[in-house]
Amino acid sequence: MPVELSAAGDGARAVAPRFSQVFLASGAEAAVPSLRGDALERKCFIVRKRVEHSGAGVYFPSLSTRTIVYKGMLAPQQLRGFFPDLTDERLESRMVLVHSRFSTNTFPSWPLAHPYRLVAHNGEINTLAGNRNWMRAREAFLASDLFDGDLGRIFPIVTPGASDSATFDEVLELLHLSGGAFLTPCS
Repeated sequence: MPVELSAAGDGARAVAPRFSQVFLASGAEAAVPSLRGDALERKCFIVRKRVEHSGAGVYFPSLSTRTIVYKGMLAPQQLRGFFPDLTDERLESRMVLVHSRFSTNTFPSWPLAHPYRLVAHNGEINTLAGNRNWMRAREAFLASDLFDGDLGRIFPIVTPGASDSATFDEVLELLHLSGGAFLTPCS
């Protein structure tokens, strides 16, 4: 993925991750039939979660057919210089969101920037520990006919050590991709 590290500040450059661009494709020869819409989004979600949980140190800001996420420890005026894609006249978008405040209650870092995959908010989620524990305790009860295979392969749903925004976003993404009726009632 094209980036221009010199557009970032000294502190951000010193801790910048390696950037790569990944594309998923299935062709006629693939074992998986061609997917579209929500089915393809669910497959991308599964791939993303499995790779992120593999221990390879990989993080996908987005792996989606609908949303492109650029994350950086940058000020708004540094975005265009850092991500040259944003100045390409072929790039079109119906909407662009920029979150320029870095960290409410943590030290700024690349991984803790808001993911903005499905939700954007401007605040602090104060029930974070309870929400994470609630989700982890109920993973064994998750079921959906919309996902192929054992859902255990994408656990934990909530990435340990992620920001409050990332935690909320990960659970919302799961609920959205499951059609909103994901949790099996438990007693």
